[in-house]
Amino acid sequence: MKSIGVRRLLVRTLFLTVAVLSVTAGTAAAQPSDLLAKVVVIGVPGLTWNDVKASPELTALVNQSHVGSITVKTAGPHTCPVDGWLTISAGTRAWGSVADQPCGDLPAVSGGQVADWQTYVDRQAEHHTGAPIGRLGASRDRVCGFGPGAAIAVAKPDGSVSNWQPDFDAARLASTDCGDAFVDAGALPLREGREEARRQVADLVTQARAADGWVLLVGISQETAGAHQEPLVALQLPPDDRPRWLTSDSTRRSGLIQLTDITATVLRGGAKAVDPAGAEKPGPLDGNEIHFTGGLHTDAAAVIEERLDTNERFEQPRPMLFATALTILAAELIALAWFVITRSPLSRRTFVFTLLTQGGFFIAVFLSTVTLWWRWPAPALSLYCVVLGISAALAAVAQVVLERWAFLGIALAAYSILLVDGVLGTPLQFGSMFADGPVIGGRFYGFGNSTFATLAVAALVTAGWAAQKLVETNRKHAALAVLAIGGAAIVVDGRPGWGTDFGGILALTPAVLLLAWLTWRGTISWRALLGVGVAGVLAVTAVAFLDYLRPEDQRSHFGTFFARLLDGEVSDVLIRKGQMAVQFFDGWSGWAMLAGVVLAMLATVLPGRVPFPAYRAFHTSLPMVRPTLLALSACGLVGMLINDSGVALPAIMTGFTLPLLVAHLVAAEQPTTVSPESHLVQES
Repeated sequence: MKSIGVRRLLVRTLFLTVAVLSVTAGTAAAQPSDLLAKVVVIGVPGLTWNDVKASPELTALVNQSHVGSITVKTAGPHTCPVDGWLTISAGTRAWGSVADQPCGDLPAVSGGQVADWQTYVDRQAEHHTGAPIGRLGASRDRVCGFGPGAAIAVAKPDGSVSNWQPDFDAARLASTDCGDAFVDAGALPLREGREEARRQVADLVTQARAADGWVLLVGISQETAGAHQEPLVALQLPPDDRPRWLTSDSTRRSGLIQLTDITATVLRGGAKAVDPAGAEKPGPLDGNEIHFTGGLHTDAAAVIEERLDTNERFEQPRPMLFATALTILAAELIALAWFVITRSPLSRRTFVFTLLTQGGFFIAVFLSTVTLWWRWPAPALSLYCVVLGISAALAAVAQVVLERWAFLGIALAAYSILLVDGVLGTPLQFGSMFADGPVIGGRFYGFGNSTFATLAVAALVTAGWAAQKLVETNRKHAALAVLAIGGAAIVVDGRPGWGTDFGGILALTPAVLLLAWLTWRGTISWRALLGVGVAGVLAVTAVAFLDYLRPEDQRSHFGTFFARLLDGEVSDVLIRKGQMAVQFFDGWSGWAMLAGVVLAMLATVLPGRVPFPAYRAFHTSLPMVRPTLLALSACGLVGMLINDSGVALPAIMTGFTLPLLVAHLVAAEQPTTVSPESHLVQES
C-alpha cells in the first residue's frame, strides 16, 4: 500500500508540474500596434550603426523613427544578400549562398522569371531548411518590388515575378497598383563611394515616405561572406506614437528584431506556406509582427552610441568565453603542480580555490551582465576582468564561509540565481557568455543549452543534498524534497516566457524522477526506468500542446514545434538539429569532449574501477551520493541525444560538476571518514 501511495504521489507531482507550466503561460510582449495601409521595406545589405553615425542624413532620421537593430542570421553559415532576400521571401530562414565561397551577384530577372530559381528551391531541400521560398509573393496580390533583391522577395513559388521594376520608381510606389513594397537599395560600397551611397539611402527613405504608409529601413544581410557580423540597423518611419524602440514577440527584446519579422509584418494576418509545387497549406512563420516598446528617445547621438555599445555586448562574449576559461584552466594546472610537489596546506587551499573558481565561473557568466560591462572602456578587457573577478570572489566567499563544503555554496548560488532569472524573463541571459547572441541567431529569450546544463547540475546537486538530510529518517520526505527542488527547476526551465526550454525539460524531468525514485526505493527496475522516461516525454508533450493552443503569434517554440509536427513538417527540423549535433565531431575537440563525458559517466556506474581511493570511499560514504551521480549522468545522456548541442551539453555539465567534486575531495583531509551529519553528498 505504501508503494502505491508514493507512486500516486509521483504521478500527481508530474501532473502538477505540467499544470503550473501551462496555466501560468502567457505572452511575453505587448500586442503589435496598428499598422498603416502600406509597408515599404527598404533593404540595404551591410547597413551598420557606424554608417548612421557617419551620415548626417541617416542620423537625422533617428529621432523621426522607432529604432532598433536587426539580426540577419539565416540558415546558412553566412548571410549574403541572396540569403537575406530569400529568407524574406520564405518567412523562415533560408539558404541561398554556397558555403565557403564569396557572396555572388544576385540572380537576374529575365522574361518575368528569376534566373536559377529552381537551384534555390533545391538548396532548401539539400540543407533541410524547410523554407517555402515564394510564400510572400504567393500571399500578396499587389506587393511591389524594385531592384534585383526585391525580385527575389516578391517572386512566386515558381520564381515568376510580376509588379516588379529593376529600378526604384516613386510614382509607381505611390500608385494604387502598389500595396506593400520592397526596395533593394543595393549593398553599400566597402570603401570608396560609401558616403555617397549613404546619402542615396537617406534620399530613398524620403521619397518612400511620400507613399502614405510607413517605411522600414533595415540592413538586409552582411556585405560579404565572412564579413564581421553584428546586428544591423532597423528604423521604422514614421513612429506610431513618438519615437520608441522596435521589438517583436520573436525576440521579446527591446530594440531588437530579426529578419523573418519583416515577412510576418507584411503578411499580417493569415499567411499561408506555399511549397514549390504550388500547393497551399498552413505553415508557421519564424517571425512575428514588428511593434514598438519602451520609453521615448529624443537624442539621436545617444541612441546611436547605445546601439554601438549594444553591438559590443553581442560581439565580445564568445571570444572572451574561451579566454577566461583558458585562464582558469592554466591557474588550475599551475596550482595542481604546486600541490602535487609540495602537499602543503597552502598549496592545497590554492588548488581548491582554483577549482571553486571554475565552479564560480558558471555563475559569473550571468552575473557579469549586471555590471553593464559593454558600456565600459575596452569592453573586451572589461568583460574578461569582470568574469574572472566574480568567479574568484564567489570561490573565496564559499571557501572561507563553508570551508570543505564550499561546493554546496556554489551549487546553491547557481540554482537560486537561475531560478530567479528565469522567473524574471531571463534578463541575465541576453548578451552573456552562455547565450548565443543575435548574430548567431540562437535564443533571443529563455534558457539555452549551456544555461540548462548549469541549472540541471545545480538543481540535482541541491536536491541530493536536501534528500541526504532526510533520507535516513524518512525516505518518503526525502523523495518529496527531490520532487520539490527538481520540480521548481523543471517549471522555471520549461515554462513559456521563462526558460522556454523544450529539450531541457525532456532531459531534466526523467532525471528528477529517477533521483526521487532512487531516494525512495534505493534501487530501480527496468519497468520503473521505462516509466520515468515515458513520464518525461508526456510532460513535454503536454506543455507543447497547451502552448500550441495559444494564438500563433503568442506561441513559443514549444507550440511552433507541435504545429509543425501536426503539419508533418518536423522532419527537416529534426534533421537540422541532428546535423548540428554531429558537427561537433568534425574536429578533435568533439571527440575529446565525448571521451571525457564517457569517462565521467562510467565513474558513476562503475565506481570500483576508478583509480582514486578518495572517490571510491566518497561514493559509498553517504546514501545519496550514488543516486545523485546517476541522475546527473542520466540527464547528461538524454540531453546529449535529444539536443542540437549534442555532446557539448553533458560536457558543460561535467565542466561544472567535476571541479566541485574534486574540490570537495581535496579539501577533505580524510575523505574516507566523512561524517553523515556534516557531509552532504550532493556534489556529484
